Amino acid sequence: MSQTQNEQTLLRDLLRVMAATPDSHACYAHILQGAIQLTGADGAFVFLFAEPELKVLQNIEDAQFPDASTLKPVANGLVAGMNVNPAGCGAIWPHCVVAPLLIGGERVGMWGLVFDILPQSDRLSAEQLDTLTDAIIIITRSVRADARHEKLGRNQSEFMRIVAHDLRSPLTYIQGFGSMLSMVGDLNDQQFYYVDKIMSGITQMTGLIDNIQDAGRFDPETGFYEMQRAPCDLSEVVGRIVESHLLPAEKQELIIRKHIADDIPIINVDATMIERAITNLVDNAIKYTPNGRDVTVTVYREDDHIMIRVQDSGLGISPENQKMLFERHVRISRQEHKRVKGSGLGLFIVRSVARRHGGDAWVESDEGNGSAFFISIPLIESNLLVS
Repeated sequence: MSQTQNEQTLLRDLLRVMAATPDSHACYAHILQGAIQLTGADGAFVFLFAEPELKVLQNIEDAQFPDASTLKPVANGLVAGMNVNPAGCGAIWPHCVVAPLLIGGERVGMWGLVFDILPQSDRLSAEQLDTLTDAIIIITRSVRADARHEKLGRNQSEFMRIVAHDLRSPLTYIQGFGSMLSMVGDLNDQQFYYVDKIMSGITQMTGLIDNIQDAGRFDPETGFYEMQRAPCDLSEVVGRIVESHLLPAEKQELIIRKHIADDIPIINVDATMIERAITNLVDNAIKYTPNGRDVTVTVYREDDHIMIRVQDSGLGISPENQKMLFERHVRISRQEHKRVKGSGLGLFIVRSVARRHGGDAWVESDEGNGSAFFISIPLIESNLLVS
């Protein structure tokens, strides 16, 4: 097979790998292995200096590979394209062919081939090696974009955590002094109305801060919260939530019911997270159920899962809106619900809690017939009590 055919085959295979997997290491490794086959090299590598620092080696022992302080001076002396035995490489490998990785004029890394004996020039086609360099740069752009996105997400989560923490103290002061205003003397109707509005606003802000904090720390992908597993009686948790839930003044005729199966075992979960998730579902059900109707919380077993279902008697949710309901900051816009306050984080927290326990959360609904929200908790080893 000719060199041109080899190159075409390599590029076709690379495109298949890139289409089939988001794993950048697999794509890098495929290119390096193909470059070794094309050139007869004894080894190959890709090395990124920062954002992120990364190395991928083929047929090179990690212990024998130099660190960034050794390679950076070599990379700074390279010209664009392939460089054969550039200054500084002789002390590292017998022979090498290396190229800088240039993105936006910045040297972000280098890649290269190492040889015990340098091959004939016809095996080191500049055109083929430049094509491989272009392919590596394409992957490197994606790797750096992912790293920046991840860093941005971490920075955003940290910023929100700090803001939420710093807001909590002054809110506590406001709530405390607001609740003591009636101690100064009797309030007339107008003053009582103003104090009630202040306290209601504080409650809403406190709830928002709780949601912001929990959405960040419970997130299965980026959350920093360490689960505190302990024996948990779901029957007791659900009973406490239902019995202690305060109904808003405008929904005093709404009824909250509970049905708990007799075969629910004590499980090994984070009770704080589970209670937070169930409370969010009950809060939502109350918000979106008209006064005079009911909300039902049911706990039962289904095969090897414990199921928690919160059924409301609201207006229901269309199939299109159901698909995105558990994403961050998603709220369904309906004229009937324009006065309902919320951050769009409650259901995201519910799903995060379920997934941190190996389960999931979803909704089943028909427009006009209410909605049923589910949390599943699998009875797997981590969720079971150790005998």
